[in-house]
Formats: sequence, structure tokens, C-alpha cells
Amino acid sequence: MESTFSSPAEAALQREAGSAGLRTPLGDLDRVYELERVAGFVRDLGCQRVALQFPDQLLGDAGAVAARLEETTGSKMFILGDTAYGSCCVDILGAEQAGAQALVHFGPACLSPPARPLPVAFVLGQRSVALELCAKAFEAQNPDPTAPVVLLSEPSCAHALDTGRTQDEGVRAGRLRARRRYLVERARDARVVGLLAGTLGVARHREALAHLRNLTQAAGKRSYVLALGRPTPAKLANFPEVDVFVLLACPLGTLAPQPSSGFFRPVLAPCELEAACNPAWPPPGLAPHLTHYVDLLPGSPFHVPLPPPDSELWDAPDVSLITGDLRPPPAWKPSDDPECSALTPKPQLELAESSPAASFLSSRSWKGLQLRLGQTPVTGAVSGRRGIAIAYEDEGNS
Repeated sequence: MESTFSSPAEAALQREAGSAGLRTPLGDLDRVYELERVAGFVRDLGCQRVALQFPDQLLGDAGAVAARLEETTGSKMFILGDTAYGSCCVDILGAEQAGAQALVHFGPACLSPPARPLPVAFVLGQRSVALELCAKAFEAQNPDPTAPVVLLSEPSCAHALDTGRTQDEGVRAGRLRARRRYLVERARDARVVGLLAGTLGVARHREALAHLRNLTQAAGKRSYVLALGRPTPAKLANFPEVDVFVLLACPLGTLAPQPSSGFFRPVLAPCELEAACNPAWPPPGLAPHLTHYVDLLPGSPFHVPLPPPDSELWDAPDVSLITGDLRPPPAWKPSDDPECSALTPKPQLELAESSPAASFLSSRSWKGLQLRLGQTPVTGAVSGRRGIAIAYEDEGNS
């Protein structure tokens, strides 16, 4: 069964999880993966079980690297070919499941501190760099030697500390700034916010999640925490009642879904929600964008506490730049009208406040599974159906 909107059923069963990429020649393994430094790291700790974490594009070299390290160190190596969210974050959970005493992370890394202590060594890789060509490209694009210039490089080129080509990012940066201002306006108009727990291995993620929930509550919005792993348009489309999503992840993971236009609702960074819900943020002289949620928490120089309820910041007129409507103040904000100081008794069954999520759930024909504890007889496990939903093996070709 296949059509314009679906692929053959066999393709889903034969599809591989990721491309292993080109393999590194055996003679270059020691240099590219810094095996001598990694072996010294394992010997100094005296580890007998070590986890090796590779991104998808480096899995083709994983077996050769593990075999070389086992031969030189005598320790048992475990290859982690999957992560809970992004390959740039250290997979502490996978290492603990393997009983590893240390972890070696290969490839691009966000260098975020792990949630639990574990000895970690980072191997960013060493890509060959033609310094003479880099110097000529730099001189051609920057003829003024007195002009200040910021040099950025990929992690695999950090050993050379010089860029292979130059590229003017001024136009793209202007578009990104405009999009971020648009996302802040969308967050201010939103009534329901979905908080995506994109990482569970980076330190202080629980504290950051509590901070974001407090922000939405102070701004009169409702928030729901969703643990979906890597966010995709198909996953997030299952929650149409959510107006905007906020991704709580490492700095690299936070920026990943921004360029994509396939999401049904916009995906924001934590700092954009901070700018939308905290009228005192950002602090003077700071653009409203930070890459790491830790910078928003107490103890950071960029942290700005919420103003008190009687602050004039909550009373400032706020007009949506998207709809043109005047946004009302938060529901908890007391009114200055003396006629509103007394409470009016309501009938017992009258609905005082409606929840958008509850209203949407009540309109659904399917509302979940019933527990039925003690009402279902216990039976032995049996073999289920094999295949995918559009073509099970016992259905034939019909």
C-alpha cells in the first residue's frame, strides 16, 4: 500500500537509524581521535569499564576506535550509539546503564556540565586545515587590518585556532534578530505554553524547569511539561491546544529547531520566554537572547527577579505587535477600581475559570485508557502482530 502521501511499507522496516559517514583510514585514527590522550585518561583513572559516545556521522569508526583502546588500555569499552536527546550532550544515563566508570565523548560537544558527576573526556576531532589558504581568504574579506574582527571556528578545527574560509553573517544575523523579536511577541500573546524537557543530563535542568513554570504563572499563562525526546513537527502537532513551545536543552540543542519552518507552533528558547513574561528583563545593555538556560537562574549576572505584584512594570500598556490588540494585565494583578474590591457570591455549579486544555480534552472522543484495577484477569503473554499499522504480516497484500 503506497500513494503520494506514503512510502512503501517495507521502507520503514529496512530504514537505518542514521548514516555512519565515511570511515577514517586506520593510519589516521590515532591523530583524529587523539587515542594516546584518551588512553592516558583511562589509565590515570584506573577504569575497567569505559563508555564511548559517538554521533551518527562517526559511528563507522566506533568499532575500530574501541578495539584500539581495549588493546592499549586493557579496559572494556562500550559504544553508545544512541542518546536520549542530542549527541552534543554527554549521555550520563547510557553510561550508567552500562556500568561505566568514565565516558569519552567524541565529536562536536556543547560542553554542558552533566547532571551527575562522572569523569568525562572530550575529543572534538582534528580536521586538517590549510593555514595559508585561510590567511588569504581572511585578507581578501577584511582588507582593513585595524578593524575589529571576531574569529569563530568549528570544534574539529580548534586545534589550529584559525577559520578555513570567511563568510559575512551580517544579513543572516539581522534576520535571526527579527525572528527572535517575533517569537517574543508570540509568547506574549500565548495563553498555553508547552515546556519541552529536551535534556535530562545537563546540570540544573530541574531548577530551570521550575523557573520557567514560575514565569508563565506570573504572566497569567498556563504551562504543561512535555518529555518527548527530540522535538519533531509530527510530535508537537499532537498538542494543538498549546500556543508556543519552549525547548529546555543545552546551548546547541536550543538553537537546533529555530531554522526549521515545519513546526505547527513556534519553538522558543528559554530567554525568549523570559523576555515575554518578565517585564524587568533583559537587563540594560543585554540583547534579549542567551544560549544557555543557566544564565537565567539565580547566581548568574544576567538573572533578573520578577518585579513585585505592586510594581508599575506590570501596569505598563502592552499592545500586541502581531494582532494590534491591547493585552490585559495578568489575572492575579489587583484592580484599582474600588467597586471591584468586594467579592460577588456565585452559584455552586457555575464555572469560574475555564482551562483551554481541559476544554479541548472534553471535546475529544478518545480520552485515554482506563486503569480498571482489579477488574482485568491476569493472562499469559502471547506473540503479537508483526509489521507496521498499514501492512501487518498476516494481512497479505490486500
